[in-house]
Amino acid sequence: MLSLKDICVNYSYKKVLKGISIDFQPGKIYSLLGENGAGKSTLAHVICADIKASSGHIFLDGQELKCHSPKEAIAHGLVCVHQRPLLAPSISIKDNLRIGIHKNELSRMQELANQYLPNLKLTYLVKNLNQEECFYVSLIGALLKNPRLLIIDEPPTIPLEKLKGLTNQGLTIIMITHDLNQALTKSDEIILLQEGLIVEHKPASEYSEEIISKKLYGISKEVQLPASIKIQKIDEESLSQKLGKIAIIPSDKTFKASDPQLTIQQMLTAFNPAGKEKKLKAYSQYLLKKAGVNIKLKEKVSALSGGMLQKLILERALAQRPETLYLFNPTQGLDVEATERLYDRLEKLSKDGTTVIFAEQAEQSDGEKK
Repeated sequence: MLSLKDICVNYSYKKVLKGISIDFQPGKIYSLLGENGAGKSTLAHVICADIKASSGHIFLDGQELKCHSPKEAIAHGLVCVHQRPLLAPSISIKDNLRIGIHKNELSRMQELANQYLPNLKLTYLVKNLNQEECFYVSLIGALLKNPRLLIIDEPPTIPLEKLKGLTNQGLTIIMITHDLNQALTKSDEIILLQEGLIVEHKPASEYSEEIISKKLYGISKEVQLPASIKIQKIDEESLSQKLGKIAIIPSDKTFKASDPQLTIQQMLTAFNPAGKEKKLKAYSQYLLKKAGVNIKLKEKVSALSGGMLQKLILERALAQRPETLYLFNPTQGLDVEATERLYDRLEKLSKDGTTVIFAEQAEQSDGEKK
């Protein structure tokens, strides 16, 4: 059993976690729900030793853990598939999976690939995979580390039988998601996180989408895509060859639209980095305010949650006043309220003359994935 006691994470600009205490039992699936900035991903980073808690304690089977690196956490069986998985795009699936894996575990690679990526060859290059396929590559890599507790941050829809197949072996799964249906149908227990605090923790059977939406967001209606927004299948890479004034919100927000090592100001001013410092700072502050994101400009992009990064990339793109806006997976990492605000914003843009397109990645043939 993994136990968290009074976990706090404080930054200079915000207290992200404010005393989290909870036990995670073996063989159960937990869904961690909350609006953007509630501290969900931060909690995952603490458990897996990606970041150090400001205070508090972590216990595994009654023994206190003091992991100083993700490598130490993995050695204790605490593994995370992050919302923005780090994969090397220019090498094959197989070569990615070999990284950091003990040679004794490599024999299981093909077996897991057959289970989670049955239609792909291990020789395919990662750069040619879609977002869901990249998630499953990262999941296989995590399972090769023999986890006792597995965190999956904003996963695609995972078949229940695959999750149960893992928990039946005693694995604990923590699923961070905004997909309320997936949380309700695939979890044993649901944890509601709000502003760095656990506000409720109950069996999934005691919840409904309406109850969760009201408790977390104060709304119960279903958010619908406005009719004025078009949906189009298109190859993301081919858009760079299009003429005209367009803006692209790519599927990979972490490395195509940004870089974790940039400061917030550097990321926000990437389209006009040569201006005077005072002007760049004022411009960046303006975009932060428009996006409703509370963070210091000197902080690194890696400190942002997926939803916060999504909002800032959108504001940066819209500031260029594009004639056409292409968005790939624009609601990934956004809670219900943030999704509703995004749709309202895009609908207004559409009515004001901007062509707004929700772009779906065109399927690639086996030959193209090699």
